[in-house]
This record gives sequence, C-alpha cells and structure tokens, in this order.
Amino acid sequence: MDDWPQILLRFLHYAALLGLFGLTAYRLIGLRWLSSENQYPWFNGALLGLAIFAPLVSSALMVLSIAAMMGQPVCSTDWATVELMVTTTSIGWAFVARIALLSAALIALLLRHRSRLALIVAAVCYGFATATLAWSGHAAALEGSAGLFHRINDALHLLAAGIWLGAIGWFVRLTIRAYRYIDAVQSQSLLIAMHRFALLGIILVSVVVVTGLINAQMIFGLPNSRTVLMNGYGQLLAIKVALVALMLLCGGRNALIGRRRAAEQASLDADPATSLAALRVSLTIEITLAIAVIGLVAIAGMMSPMS
Repeated sequence: MDDWPQILLRFLHYAALLGLFGLTAYRLIGLRWLSSENQYPWFNGALLGLAIFAPLVSSALMVLSIAAMMGQPVCSTDWATVELMVTTTSIGWAFVARIALLSAALIALLLRHRSRLALIVAAVCYGFATATLAWSGHAAALEGSAGLFHRINDALHLLAAGIWLGAIGWFVRLTIRAYRYIDAVQSQSLLIAMHRFALLGIILVSVVVVTGLINAQMIFGLPNSRTVLMNGYGQLLAIKVALVALMLLCGGRNALIGRRRAAEQASLDADPATSLAALRVSLTIEITLAIAVIGLVAIAGMMSPMS
C-alpha cells in the first residue's frame, strides 16, 4: 500500500494530540487527589516525550500531505510549494496554529514546577491544538457556515474522545502501579476516582455519540448508511462503532468494580488486590481498543465515503 507512511503518521499524529490533551486535562479535572507527579515520574517523562514528538510528527505529516496533494514524491517537493500551501490554505493555517499551540504547551510543561497555572495553560493549548485537526479530513470538505459548524462539531468529538482516552491512560498506569505496590489509601483513592468518573464518562460518551452522528450526517447522510456500508469506508466505520461499543462495556465493568469496592470498603483493612487485578485486565483491553479505533480513524480519513 503506497499510502502506509501517511496512514502511520496520521495515526501517530492523532494518538499524540489526543493523548497530550487527555492526559493533561484529566489530571486537572479528575485526579486532583494526586499529591505530586514526583511520585509518578512516568508522567513527566512520557508527557515531555510526547510534547517534543507532537510538533515533529505534525510537521512531517504536513509535508507528506502536501506532496500527496501535488502528486509527487516528498523528495521532489520544494520549499516554495510547501510555503504556498501553508500560507494560502485553511489546512495550512490550521497547521501553523497547531505548531504554535504545541510549542506554547511544551514551554508551559517545562515550567510546570515553577507555576501552578502551567499545566492549565498546557491543557488549554493542547485542547485547541487537537481541535485544529477538524480543519483537515472530511470535516474540511464543506465551506461557509455549514463547513464551520461541521468543523466545530468534529472538534467537540475529538475533545470528548481525548478526555476519555486520557482518563483510560491514567487509570491504566495508576492501577498497574497500585497493584505492584499495594497501598490501601492510594488504592481506595483510585477506585473512588474511577467510580466518580462514571458521570463524566456518560457525558463524554454522549458527546462522542451525538457529534459522531452529526458527522456521519454531514459526511454521507444517515439515510445512505446502507449504501455506505457496502464500501471500505463504511465497513471501517462499522468496525469502529463496534470497538467503541466494546470500550463502553469495559468502561461499565470498570465503574461496577469501582462502585462495589467503594461500597464495600468502609475501612482500609480490606485487600484491594482482587479489584485492582480485575481493573488492570479490563483497562488494558479498553486502551487497546482505543488504540485500534485511532488506527481506523487514521485509515478512514483518507478514504472516500461514497466510493
């Protein structure tokens, strides 16, 4: 497949931006009980690694996309062509805004131990950077007020998915750590946090579903679903929906485990190992499904819905 480099870069691009926004945003809104990231050096290391990687992969994808649009190899694409596409198209303007936001967020992360506002600034920048993804792909096909509405709707879809993904990522790591180093207080705090995530999870899933339906209506029209399901794009979309449904089942199981544990643990004497082991398996499956969904999005975004 000649498109595999672009598909790979699209996957890495989406994964990096959704991960950066989700991890920073959910740390602020759902994990305020964490006393310090010094106890979780992986957070600093992984986040900074992603923060440095994101603008690099975004730039590489932009150059590769321009070469594909011009119908020529990357090595034959000159700087003048890249500059023209970046400065005169909405995709190019979104790219410039994205790079500026990613750079500002990286600076904020580097300063986060000097200012309490740094993580907030980083999360906001990553949120807007993620939203710029709506200015490419199928959402960028329409112009005027309909096009703007489609882009805003797609941005909301991405932001809700990012927070959901970030929460899963945090819970995976914290559950593994709690299982390896059993600490009743930390384990109880984690399980309570997961139980409290249920309401936010319902809101996020609702936003993802509603905005997803609106996206489908604006891309190919819901009445045409049967026809679309006959081609490759529709089949990938159906698989994506099925994987998201499986993620919801895992999320429901996680919430049930957290609720039972929170109800049972009137004291800190009960052994949390069983609950943590069950959560570890369920969350690992859920994050694997999420990665597969991002992969399908990377592929489907390059396909025509009606061909």
